[in-house]
Amino acid sequence: MFNRLLPHICLDVAVIFLVLWVLDRVNSAMNFLTRDVFKIPFLVFLILVIIESVILIAYQRRK
Repeated sequence: MFNRLLPHICLDVAVIFLVLWVLDRVNSAMNFLTRDVFKIPFLVFLILVIIESVILIAYQRRK
């Protein structure tokens, strides 16, 4: 049960943080992410989590 639920939770959380990242880029007064050094690795991490979650969900549906 947990193995099937975890990719969906990771995908949801990653999309939420991706939206916050975009909002921070559009409106810098929000200050969600305050350091520029943190923003790029964070974006890479979010994209990788989304890709991995989609792959795991597709793999589980085939099984």
